[in-house]
Amino acid sequence: MIAQLRRKIVWMTVGVLFLLVLLANMVTHLSVVYTCGQLTEQLLAVLAESDEGVRGESQIKLEKGPLLGTLILDKEALVALTNTPLYGAELDREGQLRVLTDFRGEEVSPETAGVEKVIRQAAQRAVGGGKCGGFRYYKVEKPYGYYVTMMDSSQGLETLFSRHLLKVMGVFGVPILLVVILISIFLSKLILRPAVAAFEKQKQFISDAGHELKTPLAAISVNAAVLQDELGENKYMACIRSETERMQGLIRQMLDVACLEDGVETPEQRVRFSLSEVVYQSALPFESMAFEQNIRYTMEIPEGYLYTGDPARIRQLMAILLDNAFKYGCSGGEVSVKLQREGRRFVIEVYNTGRGISREDLPHIFERFYRCDKARPGNGSYGLGLAIAQSIVRGCRGTLTAESEYGAWARFRVTL
Repeated sequence: MIAQLRRKIVWMTVGVLFLLVLLANMVTHLSVVYTCGQLTEQLLAVLAESDEGVRGESQIKLEKGPLLGTLILDKEALVALTNTPLYGAELDREGQLRVLTDFRGEEVSPETAGVEKVIRQAAQRAVGGGKCGGFRYYKVEKPYGYYVTMMDSSQGLETLFSRHLLKVMGVFGVPILLVVILISIFLSKLILRPAVAAFEKQKQFISDAGHELKTPLAAISVNAAVLQDELGENKYMACIRSETERMQGLIRQMLDVACLEDGVETPEQRVRFSLSEVVYQSALPFESMAFEQNIRYTMEIPEGYLYTGDPARIRQLMAILLDNAFKYGCSGGEVSVKLQREGRRFVIEVYNTGRGISREDLPHIFERFYRCDKARPGNGSYGLGLAIAQSIVRGCRGTLTAESEYGAWARFRVTL
């Protein structure tokens, strides 16, 4: 239980931090993209307003750069770095293209440059910046008409900085995540240290109390048996013996819970055995109970399934589930045991018709001392059987789940 709690703390810490880092990176990424877009637009505006357009000087000065105030960019280095050319288009007053040149002053056709749509849109729009497809453009008025500067933003500064940011996240993010996991593991140990100490004291108390109670109960049981032999049948002596047996059963179950609470099998307990044979041998003794209660009892247990674990714990698990199935079954009903393989795991299903489990009780049935039939506390159930079963399955690194339709049926599914 403590190990499971530690894992939850670690994964919750890592998950929350991962979401925060992801959110921060998303905000940073969007901010960088937006800033680079504004920078690209200012660059295009400066070039459009210059006398020579994109063919102007190689050093471009941005007086109001959004990143670091005043910026000076080298035009040829920028084009080489972003792997995208600059285009400048001269339009007449009617918006018809006069000439299209690249940043070196060489004339190119709109089809070759892939800017036909950009030029058409810019011709129809007012002066200023805009976007068309993957291009950013800026349009200004000139004596002969209009001048439009264009740059492919899908390969421009936005893409360059976005890729660089993703690389930085990849290079530094993984080591940081590993460090966070290690720190979370250390902190989980530190946080749970008082809980572990209290839990160990609780287990020790249950174990000590159980062993201390066993001796007087055994003496009471023996003396009650002797008195009954001397006095003959006596309802009071029978009541004493019955309650003594109930107390002994409760103590055994409490000790089982204490032993299984860690949820880990020791290496000495793990052996290779026939799971098919153990399940069959555990289910077979209940045939007489099925006959007495007029219950149709079926077993689907294929041969040859081998499993590594503790066979005694599997027998105990099957006894708990089958005892519950018959206890809460009904005369004329059905109980079935099924063993099957799903991939690399084994699945044991115990199904019974009868009273079922209510929707309110279903989430709590694996809790210690929880009983569904609270109105009848003296039915021999202490609310520990399913808690023990859950601990056994966790010790096998498996899962135990339950589903039910109240008043009709219940099914327990063990995955090993």
